[in-house]
Amino acid sequence: MTKTLLVLANGRYRVGVLRADARGYMSFTYDPEWLASPAAYPVSQSIPLRSGPFDHQAIEPFFDGLLPDKKDVRRQIASLFDVAPTDEFGILEHIGRDCAGALMLIHPDQAKSPLQSDAHLSAISTDDLAKRIAELPQRPLFIDEDEVVLSLAGVNDKAAVYIDPATQEISLPFGGYPSTHILKIDIERLPDSTRTEHFCMKLARKIGLDAAHTKIRLFNDHPVLFVTRFDRAYAQTSNGVRVTRVTRLHQEDFCQALGVNPDVKYERQGGPDLAAMFALTRQASTIPARDIPKLLGFVIFNFLIGNPDAHAKNYSLIYRQRPTNANATNANATNVHTAISPLYDVNNGAAFRDCFKSQRPRLAQSIGGCFDPTELDWSHWEAQARMIGSSPTALRKALLNMAKKVRETITPLRNEVRDTDADSPRLDHIVDDVSNRCEAWIRKLG
Repeated sequence: MTKTLLVLANGRYRVGVLRADARGYMSFTYDPEWLASPAAYPVSQSIPLRSGPFDHQAIEPFFDGLLPDKKDVRRQIASLFDVAPTDEFGILEHIGRDCAGALMLIHPDQAKSPLQSDAHLSAISTDDLAKRIAELPQRPLFIDEDEVVLSLAGVNDKAAVYIDPATQEISLPFGGYPSTHILKIDIERLPDSTRTEHFCMKLARKIGLDAAHTKIRLFNDHPVLFVTRFDRAYAQTSNGVRVTRVTRLHQEDFCQALGVNPDVKYERQGGPDLAAMFALTRQASTIPARDIPKLLGFVIFNFLIGNPDAHAKNYSLIYRQRPTNANATNANATNVHTAISPLYDVNNGAAFRDCFKSQRPRLAQSIGGCFDPTELDWSHWEAQARMIGSSPTALRKALLNMAKKVRETITPLRNEVRDTDADSPRLDHIVDDVSNRCEAWIRKLG
């Protein structure tokens, strides 16, 4: 028997239908009205706007990419809802109401117009939130059969909440109400990974990169990282009472966009390389002349910061509905503006050397074919520039300038967070590792 889920944008517009046959194989078909709309955007660059069904092979990378990466988490969720942990459709059937991006997946008999009438917020006390956070390893995503149902990709134990922009009060979203923040606890066996990520993200913003905003808060004396969702937009409405309206922005990571299953997100496992990501950016971006340097800046920063996990799932495209920019150079540009999303999920590997018997430096994506950052030289960067169609001279200048900015900024930032809730002795390891790398490359390129 075929099962069906409606795929909605912002709970309002019917994008298409996701189906699963008796064997569990999925298919997806765009709604004709969505295809005819000037505001339409593709679910994924790998699932372009066209009529007719897309088969399981074509759509699995995108829809599987909406689910948590950790197999243990999938097993926990599947057990709660009595479905097989390999049943992607079955899991999405229960937790697909609040995913990354703008899409909601709901049963046809649950569809209400124009918005989901059961979507609401429920305030939560600090003590109750602390209890839920402590239980995250056993109850991923705060999921209950009758309570919060949402899906987030990644390997961290995490959940999503709504924080009121005016009062900063925290609530839990129900019935598909859009969350505004993702919260993360420390990665298992990597103590203070929340604080090190916060430091790296703050450093990115300090040197002028477009990076997600983060904040550390303590619950039961344990750090929790709150990440402001960049796939949300805020608008003030007034009908006697001033209200903040939150809407979803569609996004997809580069594994989804390139049609690559998240199980092989690392290049050395067969995942996307930088050349594929830059080629897609040139094709999909509304303003490639802006987004190519932006993406390159992210790649350079991930290298300088010593991030061993900068794979294709940790870079994304984001879609915004707006009039076509007069500067748009992409021939396929419409009133949907497609761009590189802000930077996210950045961390430093050297901070956790004491957590492993040995630690071999490896890049998630090669630079000029080289995966070992200790063996990397300018010839690899020059080769990479040619692979992505960029100027070696411009890349050299960008690498040198960013190395200088990071070197000048990282120690003052370390002093800024000292003796705050965001402080950790591991930050000193980051400062030493990153400063040494920047100094080395300044000497090589200067």
